[in-house]
Amino acid sequence: MKKHSLTIILFFIGLLISKAQIAPENRSIIFKPIFGTHVNSNQGHLFQDQITGFDAAFLKDISQNSDKWIGFSGAKAYGIGFIFRDFSKLKGNNDTSAHSFGQLYGFVAQMDFELFKVGKAKFNFTPGVGLSLTNKYFSKNPKNRFLGSTVNEAIKADLGMELPISDHTDLLIGFGFLHISNGGLTVPNGGLNTGNVYIGLKLNNQKPVTAEQKSNYTPLQRNSIEVSAGLGARGVPEQNDKHLFKSGFYAGYNFYINDVVLLKAGADAVYYYTVYDPQNYAGTYQNYGSSYDRWRTGVSVGADVNLWRITVGAQVGKYIHYNRVKEDATWYWTFGPTFNITPQLGVQAKTYMHFAQADYVNWGLVYRF
Repeated sequence: MKKHSLTIILFFIGLLISKAQIAPENRSIIFKPIFGTHVNSNQGHLFQDQITGFDAAFLKDISQNSDKWIGFSGAKAYGIGFIFRDFSKLKGNNDTSAHSFGQLYGFVAQMDFELFKVGKAKFNFTPGVGLSLTNKYFSKNPKNRFLGSTVNEAIKADLGMELPISDHTDLLIGFGFLHISNGGLTVPNGGLNTGNVYIGLKLNNQKPVTAEQKSNYTPLQRNSIEVSAGLGARGVPEQNDKHLFKSGFYAGYNFYINDVVLLKAGADAVYYYTVYDPQNYAGTYQNYGSSYDRWRTGVSVGADVNLWRITVGAQVGKYIHYNRVKEDATWYWTFGPTFNITPQLGVQAKTYMHFAQADYVNWGLVYRF
């Protein structure tokens, strides 16, 4: 499974880069050494541990495209980013897992947004999402609250300044954040939250655009009804090879604001293939997601942000029915990306959350009509 995941990632990266290399559009390469720290409040202070590494990216410029969503959002470029981090100096949780982590390698799909400009200096926001691999983690130990698997999702964001220093070179300075976790697929899954500063270079091949450029994809430009269904799993504590499966369902209404923003409201339902059994606590307990019944239901409101074929959505909800083990889990929230195959049909990875804890990731299909 792990080898297959890496093969799939490398295949798509190679496909994207090969297409970019034969395309006439402007492109750029970014390299940023990073100097970071682990954000961990359990040690009595927020910042500890030394983390070094670098980010690299291959980007395609879209700032001169005529698509409406680009004008609305301020998007300037998109592409593939590579992440490397050295976690070998992490002290772990109360020093029980000190220096028990290794190096992390990851790929993310990322996009640059220009927030504002002062003189020649551009101030950019760069979010990214993808997958990562770590070559060493503190496995199957009850004191390990950070990583429970080799393969994890990676969510990152940079906020920085871009300053031209020559016709084809820009200086990059800023701050970054990186979150690593597996969405509850295996437990433990507290995740690693890291912050960093960076200084790097951006190499450009900017050329004047002589013809109008526009994407061949346009999002659904009207109000719509949305339905979705999927399947996912949450891990069992200290049993990395066991998973408790669930299916998530959603039906709601989307209010079209523009090509970038949709407001939405609807109903959620989650079906449990394995419910909580007090006589089998170790094999059925799912923390805030523990349910005595097969179904839990709720209503939620939120918004979608459309970025070309990628839609990033988030909603917050209140349970209508949830025979839960933990009484304080009365609210929930969801977030995640959707890749739109057509304006109406998409593939979605939707994470169900209680407080700051991921319940599970629901992989499924979305249809709008």
